[in-house]
Amino acid sequence: MPSATAEIFLAYDIQCDQWVSLQNTIPTSDFSADLDRFGHSAVLHNGTLVIYGGFNGQTKGDIILFHPGHCAHVKEEDECIASYHGLKCVWNRKKDVCEVWGQTGKKNSASLCSPHTRNNTGVCRSQGSCHSCLATSLGCVWCSDGCHAGSKCPKMKDIKVVGSLAGCLEQGAREVCENLHTCESCDKLPDRCWWNTEKQCQEKQTTGINSSEEGSSGSAKKEPVGHCPVSCSENESCGNCTSRLCMWCHNMHMCVDRNAYLASFPYGQCMDWTTSFDQCPGPSPANETKLPNLCRGYDTCTDCQANPACGWCDEGSGTGLGKCLEGGASGPLNRTSRLADPRGHQWNWTPSDACPAPRWHFTDCPACQCNGHSTCVQGEDEEEAVCGACLHHTTGDHCQQCAEGFFGHPVNGGKCKPCECNGQGTSCDHRSGNCFCTTKGITGDHCEKCDTQNHYFGDPINSSCFYDLAIDYQFTFNLSKPEDKHYTAINFKNVPTKPDVDVDFSISCSVNAKMNLTYRHASKEGKKEDMVLQEKNCSNFKYRFSKGDYTFGNEENTTFYVYVYDFQPPLWIIISFSQHPKLDLLQFFITFSTCFLALLLIAAILWKIKQKYDRYRRRQRLYVEMEQMASRPFGQVLTELERIPDSESSHQHTRKRKKKPRPSPIALEPCAGNRAAVLTLLVRMPTGGSSYAPPGVPGIALASSLVTLGNPRKASVDPTQKVEPTDPNSKLRKSRKVVATGVAQPTDL
Repeated sequence: MPSATAEIFLAYDIQCDQWVSLQNTIPTSDFSADLDRFGHSAVLHNGTLVIYGGFNGQTKGDIILFHPGHCAHVKEEDECIASYHGLKCVWNRKKDVCEVWGQTGKKNSASLCSPHTRNNTGVCRSQGSCHSCLATSLGCVWCSDGCHAGSKCPKMKDIKVVGSLAGCLEQGAREVCENLHTCESCDKLPDRCWWNTEKQCQEKQTTGINSSEEGSSGSAKKEPVGHCPVSCSENESCGNCTSRLCMWCHNMHMCVDRNAYLASFPYGQCMDWTTSFDQCPGPSPANETKLPNLCRGYDTCTDCQANPACGWCDEGSGTGLGKCLEGGASGPLNRTSRLADPRGHQWNWTPSDACPAPRWHFTDCPACQCNGHSTCVQGEDEEEAVCGACLHHTTGDHCQQCAEGFFGHPVNGGKCKPCECNGQGTSCDHRSGNCFCTTKGITGDHCEKCDTQNHYFGDPINSSCFYDLAIDYQFTFNLSKPEDKHYTAINFKNVPTKPDVDVDFSISCSVNAKMNLTYRHASKEGKKEDMVLQEKNCSNFKYRFSKGDYTFGNEENTTFYVYVYDFQPPLWIIISFSQHPKLDLLQFFITFSTCFLALLLIAAILWKIKQKYDRYRRRQRLYVEMEQMASRPFGQVLTELERIPDSESSHQHTRKRKKKPRPSPIALEPCAGNRAAVLTLLVRMPTGGSSYAPPGVPGIALASSLVTLGNPRKASVDPTQKVEPTDPNSKLRKSRKVVATGVAQPTDL
């Protein structure tokens, strides 16, 4: 069997139930034979395996000889059992020799398989039913909790051992049903299997209240009996075969499943197959026998010769007409069946005189193929003949296609018919005849209906289809898609709804196009349609319809129809009908002033409410801060106080101080939000010029202040400054002392 990089030579060991590799038996050099094949013949002759023929995409005709090895040269038991040289080697325990399986006297005295070559435990545990467990050659046993290797079950409570198929309680249908992949094969076992809606074959359940409606899958429901569709093999015509998920083989006259091609034609017997209904040949002639015509349906010499069983017989008229017949290089052949059923594909071939030899073409085609619609003339190259002017509404190098406005299959004498488009199209598909409608909104194979899903309404047989435009809306139509390339016209319709308001019409086209506008109204003679605008350029057009000239209100009074034509896609069109009343300036200014004053009044009221709310918030915040100041905890602070000098030396003491003392807090209690705090200071009370306070008067006191937290502001300095020399006799350095008056101490921290 082939692999991704090389060929693998495998053999199946029946006694050990395993596949083994024989790759080491293939010569590593000077070996060019293709081993991958099937359908070959093999026979054992004088101890040598002879392989002949086969198929691997091509029919093989070679012979391969395989000479098996020997077992006697192996002297060890393990090496003997593991040796595979095209023979099954076993170890004779009585003679202690390696022998070929079948040559030993008693089989129970031979060692067949190595105990280490396979994981028996894993294989046994993977079996899901009693039957599959006991069907292996590994000595597995079925227990209540599953399949186990060995002859005993685990020592657990309520474990029952089953060692033979007769002891299995289940019917063993699970493996059988799961391996049936078609509805027909599953339906062959109605008592054990059933085909569900998920296209799977499942085992019938015997438990439950209604077992006939339940399967092993809770979500799948049972299909009724006889529900299987017709199998592919039961279809006897190409049309019936290709209408299902099947494949039709033309030369074998067989219908097979699309997934069964290799199984149905392992040697490539099917030379021409199709899955499309359009590729089926025409209906069989009335006088055709049950024997399938292998060459029916080929209309050209090239298609005919693509089938190896066919050749082309030229009519001899010089126009390229001919027919495809069964035959070979020598000429046409007659075919008769050897069996009663002509589909048995066993035939006899005899020469036929249906086509003279000069007109028989098996490997080459006639010089000029004009399909019967022209004759061959000499081309610019004298060695080449070409078709002249094509007749019968055909065109092409070989007159093989219908001309514009015609459809059909003109090959080999076929005819072309005019396109039937009800006047709404000028061309159609040259094979099917489906029309290419030229007006947007008209659909159908013959342009016979309106595209109502996209709001086009009308009668394309007698008139046309119109898009119904709503009043006071602007519509944009983009005709830029590939399927819009055949459109040259589009029509619109509008009904004004307001009887006392003028109608404004506007249209804009991205390319040059013409426009006609009509209006339909009721008259004594019935409904009448009059022309309003004709052959106008719709690049950018506007028009107003006065309420005094037209009667608006409903469809019976006035309906406008717009015809845009003579354009080539791609393009876009913007169109609108509107009825907007005139603007009353007095009413506009009164309304505007009233709304403006109302907005000012509302704004003033909201501003007053905001101010009142802000005052309320400040009062609440003050209350909270005061409560926090009153409830601050007690603490101990150690302070150092300087002695106040006597009044006699106070002036001298003041002059000796280098800097003015700054108060230092003894406590700082932040408030909520950490933006303010209560600052507590220790203040010395006046002493009247003495060192101590008078008797009965406290010398110090506590003072509190509400301060803001943040970066301290710089002290404001009075611009009036005094400069005093500190050392008039010094010549090396001079310094200035700035004495500020009126310094304000900040309260911010």
